[in-house]
Amino acid sequence: MNTSTALALTAALTGCACLHLASPNQRWRLTPLPSRPARGAGLALLVMSWLGLRQDMQAITATFTLASMLMLIFVLLPYLGAFIAMKRDR
Repeated sequence: MNTSTALALTAALTGCACLHLASPNQRWRLTPLPSRPARGAGLALLVMSWLGLRQDMQAITATFTLASMLMLIFVLLPYLGAFIAMKRDR
């Protein structure tokens, strides 16, 4: 795996986490992050992620890779939040 691809996928993970933590329904933290700054940072990280993927791939391939990564992350984050909340409530 290329370095820019690894950084792009890390930026996608971080961007999704920012967007998720800005949601009022998240369960990772007791209070959500401030919505405007977190959403802005999340969107900026997702754009940077696509640009990083675009360096090594064609545009359509980078878009498909990012979309697949987003689907995976946005499905796993609520389960991780539920696990964290369960551990905290013990």
